[in-house]
Amino acid sequence: MNVITRGVRNAFRSPLRSGAIVVMLAISIGLVLAMLVARSSINQKIDSVKTQTGTTVTVNPAGVMGGFGGGNPLTTTQIAQIKATAHVSAITTSLTDQLGTTDTNLVSSLELGSFGRRQQRFDNQGSMATSGNMAARPAPTPHISVTGTSNPSASISSDQLTSGSMIDGASSGNVALVGSDLATKNDLTVGKAFTAYGQTFTVQGIYKTATTFQNSGLILPLATVQALTDQAGAVSNVSATVDSADNVSTVVANLTKTLGSAADITSQQQQAENSVTSLKSIAQLAFYGVIGAATAGAVIVLLSMIVIVRERRREIGIIKAIGGTNRSVITQFITEALALTVVGGIVGLVFGVLVSGPMTSSLVSNSQTQTATTQRMGRGGMGGFGGFRQLNTLSAAASTNIRSVTATLTPSTLIMSIISILAIAIIGSAVPAWLIARVRPAEVLRSE
Repeated sequence: MNVITRGVRNAFRSPLRSGAIVVMLAISIGLVLAMLVARSSINQKIDSVKTQTGTTVTVNPAGVMGGFGGGNPLTTTQIAQIKATAHVSAITTSLTDQLGTTDTNLVSSLELGSFGRRQQRFDNQGSMATSGNMAARPAPTPHISVTGTSNPSASISSDQLTSGSMIDGASSGNVALVGSDLATKNDLTVGKAFTAYGQTFTVQGIYKTATTFQNSGLILPLATVQALTDQAGAVSNVSATVDSADNVSTVVANLTKTLGSAADITSQQQQAENSVTSLKSIAQLAFYGVIGAATAGAVIVLLSMIVIVRERRREIGIIKAIGGTNRSVITQFITEALALTVVGGIVGLVFGVLVSGPMTSSLVSNSQTQTATTQRMGRGGMGGFGGFRQLNTLSAAASTNIRSVTATLTPSTLIMSIISILAIAIIGSAVPAWLIARVRPAEVLRSE
């Protein structure tokens, strides 16, 4: 019988003790696997968050925010410069406007309260009321917000369409998406027509969002709004998508250098950093868990083998006395430790697979996350819906990104677990091997 076979058989000479060691190792190795799965899954989510969250850079003409402010619209040349900026993967351009009572046959669905009356202090003829007393001013008529966009899906998602279909933002046709409140107020349905800017428009779709303001507006193709407002090529907002959150600061710096004082540039970088930071803290916690569980496994093997070596000092002495070398005896005990560890590892891998999902969910749900609660309304502002949709969904998206981490056992994680099992056996056998090498047959036999 060679030393390898003898070592495997010796591993189970004491079923009760071997069973206890296997159970303890299984728990330790199972935790190693669960923590490795959690860390791998969270790192994958971090990569996903970096490409999906906080990757928007908003460019507005300097001094302009939607329907407020002054300044000049962005030009075709400036838009081309934004699009050509390194790491910008796509852009959405828009132009906002407002329809008064003489511009359309539609009636606004908004009811102006004191705040609304304060913002719209013009009477129906467009003259400013001269009295400082709000009550003495003519009752203002709410305007209808119009957003011309090159990408309607950036303002309204397809699942927010209650009827009809999306318009083509690249067209110049007289088609429109109508907010549900505005449609109800004017008895509009898909296929019906209304007038605006002296033109007849066809309702192609009706949408409903979570905000009254959005539900009271119109979305048209960008080129249509530019043509009907005599603003050929003009854009009041550019939303640039960056390929990764890591590159947002670089893009902002490059755009600031390129556009200078002609544009106001904002980003969601802080929101992305908050989300990624929370995930990184969980991944770090999982890494510490891997180290702790692996160390516990190595200590279990170490203490078990020390006890076994001490119990078998006489046996070791006899083997050495009849010609056994230190190398062969050490190999036998390392094989014994490896056999116990492998059996515990097999059981532990099954245990780890079963608990990795709940473990990952627990780490994520118990992590203290901090998400931004205030956003710049950069995209769209007063007259554009992109900013409002962004405002309503960004903080929710950040928390969803964190909560939606799914435990996934990848081949690389399984290989790391197997390496951990072998490392536990080797490290746990190191000290016992040293003790075996120090056993002197004459002293052991004399003491017996």
